[in-house]
Amino acid sequence: MKQNFSNDATVKWIILVILSVGIGSFISNILENIKTNIWLARGIGAFVTVIVTLLLYHLLIKKTEK
Repeated sequence: MKQNFSNDATVKWIILVILSVGIGSFISNILENIKTNIWLARGIGAFVTVIVTLLLYHLLIKKTEK
């Protein structure tokens, strides 16, 4: 069975996920501390996580695949 990802790509994906979730959680915590609605804060945190994931994917992984 042939693997599609090299070790380098796997490490990049792990870094991408950790950074994205960390930044999303950070934004969510800030919004919770300024007493916004908890669901609004979590929704914005999730949205930021998705945006950061897409941005980092484009910068780290997509450019190096070519």
